[in-house]
This record gives sequence, structure tokens and C-alpha cells, in this order.
Amino acid sequence: MRSLVALILLGALLALGAAFTKPTEPDFTAQIEARLLAQIDAAQIDAEADPAQAVLLTACKLGRSQCVQVLRAMMAIEYEDKVLYSRAKVATGAGQPAICYGLFTKIVCRRP
Repeated sequence: MRSLVALILLGALLALGAAFTKPTEPDFTAQIEARLLAQIDAAQIDAEADPAQAVLLTACKLGRSQCVQVLRAMMAIEYEDKVLYSRAKVATGAGQPAICYGLFTKIVCRRP
């Protein structure tokens, strides 16, 4: 009987913790912008075969935050605040949107 009560109490504490630590919409936006910055930093200008893309990448590397703002403006984010977690659908206009879930301050994204 004690173990059942302890298990119920632990479950209630976990649910309460999840409800109060789920990522918010600004958290999702910050995560997306951080990932865009990481992709800009990791991109190799020398590896680009298309000269136009190489010029755009060079411009992005010189003005990283402005480039992220332009890329971010081309995305649509649909945020949903659930009771125990949060969810966002990130559409870039190319292909299927990424689905991101937030739980206990962590955000995990996947493409279907």
C-alpha cells in the first residue's frame, strides 16, 4: 500500500514539474534561432558549387544575426501550450514541417 501511495505521489510530482518547466513560445523561437546560427557557422563557403549560394552564405556569415532574422521571417511557427508539454509546428515552405515537443525545459524536433 505504501509503495502505491509513493508511486502516485511521485507521478503527481512529475506531472507538476512538467507543467511548470515546459518550454514557452519564446523558448522555441530561441532554440530555432540558435539552430540557424549553428547551421550558418557550420556551413563551408568553399563547398558551395553554386556561386550565388556561396555569395549568400558569405553574406550570412558576415551578418549572422540579420541573416537569422531574415530566415526566421520566412518560417511559420504554430505553438501549442498543452497541460504537461508544449508543441510547435515549424514550417519553412519546403517539404513537411518539423514537429517539436517541449518537456522539462527540453525541446526535441523531428521531421515526419
